[in-house]
Amino acid sequence: MPSVVIVGASRGIGREFVRQYAAAGWKVFATVRGDEAIAEATLLRADVTDEASLIAAAAAVSDDIDLLILNAGVNVHDNTWATIDAAHWAEVMAVNTLGPLLAARAFGGKLRAGGTIAALSSTLGSIGANSGGGLYSYRMSKAALNAGLKTLAIELKPRGIGVVALHPGWVKTDMGGVGAEVEITDSVTGLRRVIAGLTPEATGSFLDYRGNALPW
Repeated sequence: MPSVVIVGASRGIGREFVRQYAAAGWKVFATVRGDEAIAEATLLRADVTDEASLIAAAAAVSDDIDLLILNAGVNVHDNTWATIDAAHWAEVMAVNTLGPLLAARAFGGKLRAGGTIAALSSTLGSIGANSGGGLYSYRMSKAALNAGLKTLAIELKPRGIGVVALHPGWVKTDMGGVGAEVEITDSVTGLRRVIAGLTPEATGSFLDYRGNALPW
């Protein structure tokens, strides 16, 4: 039975990952910060801004795993230069940029050779595709995350572990809002298909939920 750890599974995309992988017969471990109950998964209490909690959660995973999904993230709507708040910016960077790398380090030792680390990024982190501006903190955090993931892919390639940055689309979640374009089930189904189809040559890629390559 293949196994997956999903970091950030309380709701939205993370929760749908749990549902779909469990339905497909995977053994699912899922991190949450609160007292959520998720019947399909073995729950681990962890916060990506608290490295000690991540290390403790990883120690509770007795199995080697095939897949690590890094999903935890936050957003701040600082749409103009004048509205950047230093404290909020630091929080977004801690959760969206450093948090996934700390989680990857904590759980990385559980990954089998040939395993995959898949992190949820965004086209808003693409410098090449930025034509709309705004959302300074979120854009910067995801651009920095992409740089970290690309670098991690190089470091882990000799171990046979693939790393990929994934854009889920503009998804109808609490973060995406009611005006979003993509149903959550469609996004996660697509992301799972992309992850399943990854080849060693694809490590370090930035792909959307349809499998299209995205500009950095």
